[in-house]
Amino acid sequence: MSSEIGKEVLEKLHFVDQGHLRRNSSEDIQHDEYLNNKQLISSEIMHIVDEGYLNDNLSYHSNVLTEKVDTGKLRFRHYSKRFRRVPEVNCHALFKHDLREIRRADRIPLLTIKIERYQKMTSDCENFKVARGYITDYLTEEEKLFPLAYSILMYKDVEQTERLLRAIYRPQNIYCIHVDAKTSNKIFAAMSRIVNCFDNVFMPSKRIPVFWGEMTVLEPEILCMEELWKRSKTWKYFINLTGQEFPLKTNYELVKILKVYNGSNDVEATRKRNRDRWARAPSPPHGIIPTKGAVHVAVSRGFVDYVLNDKRAHDLLKWTKLTKIPDETFFPTLNHNPHLGVPGAYTGHPETTPMKDLRKPYLARFKNRGRFIYNWECKGMRVRGMCVFGHGDLARLAKRRELFANKFYLTYQPFVFGCLEEMIFNRTRQQYLGKRKFEAEWYKSLGFISNKVK
Repeated sequence: MSSEIGKEVLEKLHFVDQGHLRRNSSEDIQHDEYLNNKQLISSEIMHIVDEGYLNDNLSYHSNVLTEKVDTGKLRFRHYSKRFRRVPEVNCHALFKHDLREIRRADRIPLLTIKIERYQKMTSDCENFKVARGYITDYLTEEEKLFPLAYSILMYKDVEQTERLLRAIYRPQNIYCIHVDAKTSNKIFAAMSRIVNCFDNVFMPSKRIPVFWGEMTVLEPEILCMEELWKRSKTWKYFINLTGQEFPLKTNYELVKILKVYNGSNDVEATRKRNRDRWARAPSPPHGIIPTKGAVHVAVSRGFVDYVLNDKRAHDLLKWTKLTKIPDETFFPTLNHNPHLGVPGAYTGHPETTPMKDLRKPYLARFKNRGRFIYNWECKGMRVRGMCVFGHGDLARLAKRRELFANKFYLTYQPFVFGCLEEMIFNRTRQQYLGKRKFEAEWYKSLGFISNKVK
């Protein structure tokens, strides 16, 4: 550890609030200090700590390299000096599935950031970005040259959505955030202020009231696709998220994986189940065989181009309006009818396989549905069958090969969220410093990469 970094540790300098700002009688004073970009001292703030802690105590930092890096040569020196940890809990122990620490974490009360505070914080956008810990540098040339496009569909919880944005934010990427039209004006106003602090984050031109199982789930996705397409000609892949998800990979790792994908699309598929969804609809156009899968995808720019500009895609979209739960039909069907010529579409058997079967695992999202091939013990709670991850799930989450995980509630066992933030940020830091390697070799063996429409 350099003497400069050691001095900062000894002086106990504080970095960014990784999650919660304490509610107490000095809140207004703290806020004034915050707006002046001063140190905000609170038990919820992420501390700068000794690099040795990183190497000695974090199980998710395997593959750490030992070579030294001259931080003086790095463009983004202030980022290279800071390492985050959640002060309230021992994330290392939680990632190791330490039952005692899990029980302790479960008992710690929830502290959240009120919407009104976001309205105040965003009155100074530069201070907001610094104090909230946004990475405003592309970090590596490889990441700079491989920008990503995101949609985020959110309905509630401004803080959780903002923390998701912070985790995936890079200046070379582009982000479309759709706020459900049913959401309160208060939430919409707060999200608007956050969005307005960034040149590469925007809201679509209209808001849609989203209802599960209806076409309104798909409409915001396509709306964001349209506007992302118009606003940038450089992004390589599109990933659609909800406000209740979180990355399992750093931006650097995502770029490495998606470069290996080489234009192939990561879309779930099955034709064995749920055929009743289109039983009352007429035959689909263009000799298409309907396919069911999740709406959440990681797809190439060519796929998005086809969705927006090919008549066959438009005809299929009209047909899906006549089916049940159309959002789970449109993308999977496009990707698994190779005769349509959709770029990156899968040419093999359209059935998602378990992870150990490399032909066609679904890696865009980790979901513990409690059935079929997505059935693991849920240490959190199940809501309509889906596992809402808890502190006891962190050990599994840290080891998954998927890109993102669904689902999280910030109001339920919130340190699962905070510890994942710690993991992603510190992995990013180590990769930036050249002290952590990431090998994407495993992904090269995936069947949907070699068996695709070119």
